[in-house]
Amino acid sequence: MKVPEEIIIDLVKNIAGSDTVKLLHVLLKARKNVSEFKIAEKLGISVNAVRNMIYRLQEYNLVSFTRKKDAVKGWYIYFWAFNVPKAVGLIEDMKKKSIEKNEYELEHIEDTRLYVCKPCRTKVSEEEALESQFFCESCGEILEEQDAAKRRRELNRILKKDREHYKISSELLTKHKAAESKKLEKALAKEKEEKDAARAEAKALKKAEKEKEALKEGKVVKKAAKKTTKKAAKKTTKKAAKKTTKKTAKKTTKKATSKKKVEKEKTIKEPKKKKGFLGKLLKSKK
Repeated sequence: MKVPEEIIIDLVKNIAGSDTVKLLHVLLKARKNVSEFKIAEKLGISVNAVRNMIYRLQEYNLVSFTRKKDAVKGWYIYFWAFNVPKAVGLIEDMKKKSIEKNEYELEHIEDTRLYVCKPCRTKVSEEEALESQFFCESCGEILEEQDAAKRRRELNRILKKDREHYKISSELLTKHKAAESKKLEKALAKEKEEKDAARAEAKALKKAEKEKEALKEGKVVKKAAKKTTKKAAKKTTKKAAKKTTKKTAKKTTKKATSKKKVEKEKTIKEPKKKKGFLGKLLKSKK
């Protein structure tokens, strides 16, 4: 996100002090996270001073870090980066509140009498000034009545600047959100594509396994069917052979019985010839 440096500097000055601006320049110029030791070296200050400035920015989540363990010394070294989108969001929020507050003051400037402490810039109402006897409770300096015309000019100047910064920050945030949304959509589409591809692959593998299993089962069934058919054919052949044998045997028996009967009838019709003398006698009579 490309942001005008002026509005970020203005933010950092207001929330963390003017001394942190030099730290901000180092972080904004760096292309990657910078170690606190490197920052201290560049600014010519102690590491503790750098840490103090970083912690002030960290209160508003304006910095992020990564850490690496030192291979020699064994302790962790922190590498810092400035969070630009977070800063822009904070600018928008703070400027919106500032605009609302200053617009209200400008609208009621003639109705309210205020007293100001110039050294610490404290502003109090007339009642509060009377209670403290027109002395600042913070530094003890005398409170002065605010010049309404001067304050009106000052408020108009502040409002003009705040509205510009608010407009810039709002536009930047809208663009950033759109870019992030597009990025997220792209990531989700890629994730969905990967999931679909994985699902399709798993489905194809399952189908292949089923086909393989079915083919295996088919072979087994075919083999079993072949075996059953062979067994049935063998049984049928055996049965047919048995039937044929039985029929042949029956036929042979019948034939033998018929022959025996014929021979018996023949025997009855032709009595046995008598042998010896009686037979000869009977033969001669004939």
